[in-house]
Amino acid sequence: MKLSTAEQALVSELAKLEIIDCHEHLGPERNRVAAQVDVFTLFSHYTRHDLAVAGMSEAQYQSLYNRDIPLMTRWATFEPFWEQIRWASYARAALIAAQKFYGADDINAATAEAISEAMRRANTPGLYERVLRDACHIRTCLTQCGSTDLGGTPLLTPVMPMVYELETWQALSRPPFDPSATIRSLDDYLDAVRRYVARVKAEGAVGLKMMSNPYKEPKRDEAGAAFDGLRAGTLTRLPWPNPLRDYVVDQTIAIATELDMVVCVHTGYWGDFRTLDPLHMIPILQRHPRARFDIYHVGYPWVREALMLGKGFPNVWLNFCWTHIISQKFAMDALDEAIDLVPMSKLLAFGGDYATPVEKVYGHLVMAREDVARVLAARIARGLMTDSQALDLARRWFVENPIALYRLKR
Repeated sequence: MKLSTAEQALVSELAKLEIIDCHEHLGPERNRVAAQVDVFTLFSHYTRHDLAVAGMSEAQYQSLYNRDIPLMTRWATFEPFWEQIRWASYARAALIAAQKFYGADDINAATAEAISEAMRRANTPGLYERVLRDACHIRTCLTQCGSTDLGGTPLLTPVMPMVYELETWQALSRPPFDPSATIRSLDDYLDAVRRYVARVKAEGAVGLKMMSNPYKEPKRDEAGAAFDGLRAGTLTRLPWPNPLRDYVVDQTIAIATELDMVVCVHTGYWGDFRTLDPLHMIPILQRHPRARFDIYHVGYPWVREALMLGKGFPNVWLNFCWTHIISQKFAMDALDEAIDLVPMSKLLAFGGDYATPVEKVYGHLVMAREDVARVLAARIARGLMTDSQALDLARRWFVENPIALYRLKR
């Protein structure tokens, strides 16, 4: 259904906001402009999974990025699967991006070569500025790419991983975040974690990301025994989950809290999503009432469960990153219900959640603005709020709330 006049008016106002993008995987621009690009770059993130579910084999998918194969030969492989996924929210972001940046009303056999050529011409320094700043009006993106070396641009603000491999002695003895550390005891490892968190904070990181996996109550003695077993060689690999992981995660959350960093939590959809139920976080939320937890993806498919975390815990924020390209209907339903349930200071409206195809951040943002506009316009039509009140809420979700949560500079 096309946007109504009232919805279009709200979208126009939302497009004027200089927003905070609350989650990306964008690396330094230098990595993108050094890469080969063509139309299939627009399908290098998330749509990949829809293509696989539609029946595309991994070998077929990888062939799309073999530039020794002529473009239209690769298109012939791609096209039957594209026709199966083009109506999904993942695909819509690519279509919007292709139209905005490369002048194509559709992505098809007639436009694939022209899009590819236009992408190659545009893949130059300044790409992030043109896409993120000029087209999206993004002030900064909170990005997790495993590094704080982001090229010195204020467009990117790092969020770093919280937990690395904890299953083997090799991983413990040379932690990738501090490979020169001397690790002989559990306390040595925790000291290395503390140095890592302090270092990345000093380098500009504002949060640490973890997963909402099942965690047991952390016990120092059990964690120490597991560590000693790995060091002595009586254990070769710890099972997952394990007491060492439970304890180290808990201690790292305490360190992040002490250093005033946000704990970002992937919840819900991904792989065997049974292991990512947002309700796994409840004991941790209770143990760390002073920590600030940013619950990603509104827990999809456990939306109400995630909303109830925001309803019941003062230390929880609800992040709509990724949601608008998972399903626009889900995102609108979740946002509408969230207005009924939680304080408006607890909602973060948008995060593109992309890596290489930076253009799709724009496509996703267009969809997010539509979703927010539709929800707010319906509330206005029902007499529940005025136009100015609706725009004030949207400003909070897109701008003020993420600034406050992440202590970003104004």
